[in-house]
Amino acid sequence: MAGLIQRFRDSLPRISRVMRAFMPRVRPHRVELLGALFLEATVAVTEVMKPWPLQVVFDLVISPPHAGKHHAARIHGPTTLVGPLLQGYSPELILLIAASAILVLSVIGGLADYSETVIMSNVGQTIIAKLRRDLFRHLMRLPPLFHTSRKQGDLLMRLTGDIVLMKELIVGNMLDGAAALLVIIGTLAAMLWMDWQLTLLSLAIVPLVAFAGATFSGRIRRLVRQGRDKESALASTAGESLGAIHVLQAFGSAERTASIYERQNRSSLRSGLKAGRVEAMLARTLDLLTSAGTAVTLLLGASAVSRGELTGGALLVFLSYQRTLFKPIRSLARLAARSAKASACGERVLEVLETPVEIQDAPGARDCGRLSGAIELDHVSLQYPRGDVALSDVSFAVPAGSVVVIRGESGAGKSTLLSLLPRLMDPTAGVIRIDGHDIREFTLDSLREQVAMVFQESVLFGMTLRENIALGDHEASPEQIEAAAERAGVMRFAPELPSGLDTVVGERGAQLSGGQRQRVALARAALRDAPILVLDEPFSHLDEASRDHVLAALRTVSAGRTVVLVTHQDHPGFTADLEVLLAGGRLVSVRGGDPRGAHRMDDAASEGVPA
Repeated sequence: MAGLIQRFRDSLPRISRVMRAFMPRVRPHRVELLGALFLEATVAVTEVMKPWPLQVVFDLVISPPHAGKHHAARIHGPTTLVGPLLQGYSPELILLIAASAILVLSVIGGLADYSETVIMSNVGQTIIAKLRRDLFRHLMRLPPLFHTSRKQGDLLMRLTGDIVLMKELIVGNMLDGAAALLVIIGTLAAMLWMDWQLTLLSLAIVPLVAFAGATFSGRIRRLVRQGRDKESALASTAGESLGAIHVLQAFGSAERTASIYERQNRSSLRSGLKAGRVEAMLARTLDLLTSAGTAVTLLLGASAVSRGELTGGALLVFLSYQRTLFKPIRSLARLAARSAKASACGERVLEVLETPVEIQDAPGARDCGRLSGAIELDHVSLQYPRGDVALSDVSFAVPAGSVVVIRGESGAGKSTLLSLLPRLMDPTAGVIRIDGHDIREFTLDSLREQVAMVFQESVLFGMTLRENIALGDHEASPEQIEAAAERAGVMRFAPELPSGLDTVVGERGAQLSGGQRQRVALARAALRDAPILVLDEPFSHLDEASRDHVLAALRTVSAGRTVVLVTHQDHPGFTADLEVLLAGGRLVSVRGGDPRGAHRMDDAASEGVPA
């Protein structure tokens, strides 16, 4: 017993923590919620009054009371109230009035219940839509390091399934609980008015119901949490496998991956079955307890009728009230289980929402305006949270309009260094300056407008070519987009596509070759018109012909900009002003290149690079 009480106490802070976190999202809808509460009160009143016509018919039409028994009865009920009003009425008219009352109460209760359901559905869907929006925006603000440390499928589950289940906790359970309490209060008042002794006997099962709810809710919460984690792993495996299906099929690993997925699926199934069994056990336990309570009341009430202490109609109404009372009591017990289930999902959502956005504007940050692109790294170091050192005391300077090539083996810290320029990460020590100013003095948006990036794997979205290029500048005109496409060499292949620049390129640009995707990425960078162009291994996956086309596009796009290029190899027609060599996160050397530097890129056509 002590362990059960302790588990129940442990679950309350988790539920209340989730409720406190999300209640501010509920408050703007308090008018609708108050309206729904009024409608629930109306439903509760009709539920309390529904048995009344039954007693009236039973006592005044089917079995009229004998004077002696009527005065000896200690039961009070609807007959006591409406009996004098119906004196002199024929049994047929009394029956018609009672039947009409049942119909009127059902219509009023049905309309109120329908209106409350519509209001709560609208409120719930609105809150969930806003919560999903806020969660997605928060994910968009979290740095790449957060996303690389999490499984994509897990984040998608939190963004979709977990949020939907939370609706029960934020809105549904709150109103359901209030409705259940209103029905309980109204029903108890009527039952106490009719017979307080039988009422107290009816309440004897309440501690047992509370005990059952507390016992099962903790188990349900743990099982649901485990199940959601396993479903997240399933989603991650499916996403990774489908995204790399060509690799799996080429290496004959599709069946092996399917087997791994099946094992995870069986594990998720077992968790779901366990949770389902526990919920079913709770429901059957509650039914058994309430049935036992009804049986005891029927036994004692029938004895009272046989002794003439109460009328048959009164017993019928009391049993109806008891059934009405037990229904919300069962609902409250199940509500505790549903709350535990929803709170497990709420905790998963909160884990993301409460993850601090470490990369954000510093107090007093200002718009940097248009920069010239002079870059300086001053004793820059970066250590990951797990302890790995990515960069250690790196210092060098790049004049505006120059070309710097960064070389080094895999793991040397090249890509990490590039991520520091637009503040996708912040160094743990040292300062990065552009035009002599610490980049943390600038707002993130204005700083990132100064940097155009082309990654090793060109990231295209399942949109048209035009829309993919427009990501570089959302306010660009169609003419500017087409000019950028021309500069980057996209117009060399776009006219051959079914709809030109308006061709949908498929997810991740699957319908384009590697060189074509890189040229689209360069067009995006050209449209951005930023003074700093950052390229992370843009030629690594290209054949010689594609590489030459990308180099020709790069020569055009990079004119007049500061270019920071990570590459492992030399390229014909490409000479840098500065060459930086990294090893193990440390600066090995900084060597000056050809003094003509960036101009050599413009002259590359004379050295055999195709235009």
